[in-house]
Amino acid sequence: MNVSKRLVSHGFKHVLDSTPVNTCYMVDSQGKEVPITTAMIRSACHQLLQRCRAIKN
Repeated sequence: MNVSKRLVSHGFKHVLDSTPVNTCYMVDSQGKEVPITTAMIRSACHQLLQRCRAIKN
């Protein structure tokens, strides 16, 4: 279920809840919403670190 459908089906109740909801999505080249995972964030950080190290050398 994409973010738009989730908002329609669940409404904004999660905004008022005290429990945090950690979901993040990006839109791919076909316009589909893709969930961003912890592994994706780690990979991006690792790639940035490698580029920074390459600039120093």
